[in-house]
Amino acid sequence: METEINNIGCANLKKYSGKTSTAIIPFPENKILMIKRNTIPFKGYWALPGGRIDPGETIEQTIVREVKEETGLNITIVSKLGEYIGKGVKDDVEYEYYPTCFVVKPVSGEIKKQETEIQEIKLFSLNELPKPLAFVHEEMIKDYVDTSKTA
Repeated sequence: METEINNIGCANLKKYSGKTSTAIIPFPENKILMIKRNTIPFKGYWALPGGRIDPGETIEQTIVREVKEETGLNITIVSKLGEYIGKGVKDDVEYEYYPTCFVVKPVSGEIKKQETEIQEIKLFSLNELPKPLAFVHEEMIKDYVDTSKTA
């Protein structure tokens, strides 16, 4: 959902809100696939692949579609990591997202970044992540690392 807010004495803020889906895509040698955003909010920040739910879509369908669009990979869901809340103001956008994070596994396709929304796509070691990350993605990755240790 996108709305413009006009506050007296303040610049117009766009407001983005809704359910989103995010993927942790593990690779060998303790690495995960990340994208560098080319859209606001958090333009130029590294993030996990994902995006907003489309009308009539389940959150699981959203993550399969978003990962394919952003990375070129066809994936299967391994597990649901958790549900999160991300809100704040960044790049003149007030956002309030309710992301569900999934651990997924590539089943086919080749890594190929989406040209308009993504600046870069790269594998990062879980020990050498770029900081800060977009939204609440650091928290998601921390939860993933914590659950991986106990699995």
